[in-house]
Amino acid sequence: MSIKKLIHIAIVVSLVLVMSGCSTLDMMVGLKDENKQLEIYNDDFAFIDDDISDEEVVDTITINSDQQMRNVIAYYKDANNLLVPVKAEIPWEEGIAKATLRKMVIGDAIEIELSHSGLKGVLPEGTEILGMSIEDGLCIVDFNSNILNTTSMEEEKLMMTALAYTLTEFDTIDRVEIVVDGQEMQVLTFGYPVDVAFERENINLVGSEDGANYTVYYKTPETEVAGFYVPFTFTADTVDNPVKVVMDKLFNGPPEELVVQNEIPYGITLNSVSLNQGVADLDLSMGALNLKQEDYEELNKIVVLCLQQFGEISEVNYSIEGITFEEAGLNIEDSEVKAVFNNFK
Repeated sequence: MSIKKLIHIAIVVSLVLVMSGCSTLDMMVGLKDENKQLEIYNDDFAFIDDDISDEEVVDTITINSDQQMRNVIAYYKDANNLLVPVKAEIPWEEGIAKATLRKMVIGDAIEIELSHSGLKGVLPEGTEILGMSIEDGLCIVDFNSNILNTTSMEEEKLMMTALAYTLTEFDTIDRVEIVVDGQEMQVLTFGYPVDVAFERENINLVGSEDGANYTVYYKTPETEVAGFYVPFTFTADTVDNPVKVVMDKLFNGPPEELVVQNEIPYGITLNSVSLNQGVADLDLSMGALNLKQEDYEELNKIVVLCLQQFGEISEVNYSIEGITFEEAGLNIEDSEVKAVFNNFK
């Protein structure tokens, strides 16, 4: 090959390299310009990573690493506008708290399935979670404007309570605030105030907010669909022994105006209750001598649900007028001690 041809080839190769470099540089500059608006937004509203996969959460929220699924608790409303906790298994993803909230939007696949059982989402259709920050226990959620498509102040109150209870199921969160399209709000569409952080309190309140609050679970009746465990908030002037107050309220049954039941078989009353380092001891009346396995399991489920507000329950022991079930001649197998929520599968 002649020297002249070699020179021509070298010139062509050099030109190709220069043009390729210029094209790459132009592309990088273009990407930077496209992301400039996002950078400005992030400066105004600094969202931190809300991935809490490494945090230890309440015992009702667990990770199934084999199937990459996670159990979460979300709150929905029933036909009587009572908030109901539902345990659902959803695919694991970064930002699981945001994923949980999306399941509460009207029209979500899980929400549609739950609607067949009489439960509805609390977030208006089309609501999107634009971002979320979690820092020092405070969770700030940025929604799009569809969250303002409410129909009443009561609906807004239910929505905010459901948001607070759902997000505080995660140990890293104890307070919740919302913004809309990055803007702070004083009130929602029908005037419900949202200018302060919401905490986990007063769900399905019965009576006044004043006084010492405590939570008791009851169950809605079985109809064409299964009943739901529903938490109610009650108040008292003073609560010297909160464990006894809660258990007495459970065994005595719900107020007549509430269409729910306590799952305690007829004729069984509570003599005494104590709770020490996660171990609960309940002494029942003679009516418990007729207790069947199925009835015991339902009783134990709702007892544990009520007691778990006082910390992790590792053991529940029952007796009848001071003697054990076995000594009383009852062949009852102990149930697993854990809070059993309404499960969606």
